[in-house]
Amino acid sequence: MADRDTAEGALGLVQAFVNTVDLQDGPEELTDSNTLKAWLVAHDLIDAGAEVHESDLKHARALREAIRGVIGANTGGAVYPVDVATLNEAASASRLRARFGQDGRARLEPDADGAVGAMGRLVAAVFASMAEPDWTRLKLCGSLTCRWAFYDRSRNHSSRTMASCGNREKARRFRQHARHRA
Repeated sequence: MADRDTAEGALGLVQAFVNTVDLQDGPEELTDSNTLKAWLVAHDLIDAGAEVHESDLKHARALREAIRGVIGANTGGAVYPVDVATLNEAASASRLRARFGQDGRARLEPDADGAVGAMGRLVAAVFASMAEPDWTRLKLCGSLTCRWAFYDRSRNHSSRTMASCGNREKARRFRQHARHRA
């Protein structure tokens, strides 16, 4: 949808991963190990020759929802222990380590290869994004049936829902109010 603003860089990667499923209207992009692999290759998180298994798909979906949970804190939601544990497990399994590039800048990189390493790269992207001021602009739609990750471009960072969901909610309330008057 046009009102689903997107972020850039590591924050955009995090947003894109979380939005691989539209909880309200579908579809699920990560339907099997092949679609997971295609998504990871397309986002330069894994080599095209790497193997991805169904167990990797299960972990990727769990990580996606843990990241969604952490993003929810930007809109006042609670961060649940299961989300923290899932993120920590992905970081540990991928053996994330601090590395310094040729430019002297620090970053986290996984020592693991394959899908496990790719999940580590996603955790590293969350970590890097959280260090940036724009992290708090990445929010979840306030509609409980939606929870799409969107980038809040409002001046005062006050958006709680996307325009499409807000319009749907207004129309629902209008119809409900009209029924009660009749």
